[in-house]
Formats: sequence, C-alpha cells, structure tokens
Amino acid sequence: MADIGAIKSFIGGLPSDIRLALEQAFTYVLKSNISLGVFEHQTPASNLKAFWLEGTTSSVANQEFTIAHGLESTPTYVIPVLSLNDVNTQIVPLTVSRAADGKRVYLKSSSTSAAIAVLVG
Repeated sequence: MADIGAIKSFIGGLPSDIRLALEQAFTYVLKSNISLGVFEHQTPASNLKAFWLEGTTSSVANQEFTIAHGLESTPTYVIPVLSLNDVNTQIVPLTVSRAADGKRVYLKSSSTSAAIAVLVG
C-alpha cells in the first residue's frame, strides 16, 4: 500500500491549493476506504487490485482444478470467502497445487465438487 509521506514528497512542488486537495484525497483513500465491493465472478474489487472468482473443486479429492483469474498480472494471493447472501455456503480446504500464472490459479481440495468463492490479487 502507498505511504502518504511518499505521496506528499511527490506532490510537494505543486501549488498549495492543488497540493492540499491531492493530500486530502489520498489521505481519504489510504486511511480507511479500502472496499472489497460486491461479489460477482471475475469482477474487480471496488478499490483493491483483486478479482472475485467462483469455481468448483474437482470431483476427485485432491486433484488439481483451475480458475481463470482475469487479472492483468500474475496474482500472489487467494482468499476464500463466504457470501452471506447464500445459505449453506462453506469454506473448504484449498491447497495451491502450482504457482499461479498470467491466466489461471491452480488449486486442489479434499472436498469434492464443492462450489467455492475466492478473492484473488
């Protein structure tokens, strides 16, 4: 995450009214307004470089399955999530079966044919 001190150093030479407006805007965004947004498959989180993804685990336990991620770069994390609007949703055990690449994430699970939701970034 960006540091407000670094941002202030970048904009320090601007006219004071513009500098003040930019400092206030960046402080607002950086302080407490990170939002994940509403879950929908392959849509970006509100103001976080991440995508919501849906998938289904393999019908065979501990066999690799993949999910296309839609990011412009290779993701570095996956966070399992529960939609509180869907009754009986669950988080199942997930294991990274190989490193993600520019198109897909690679996972396996001991739970079979389970619908999952994750945030990938």
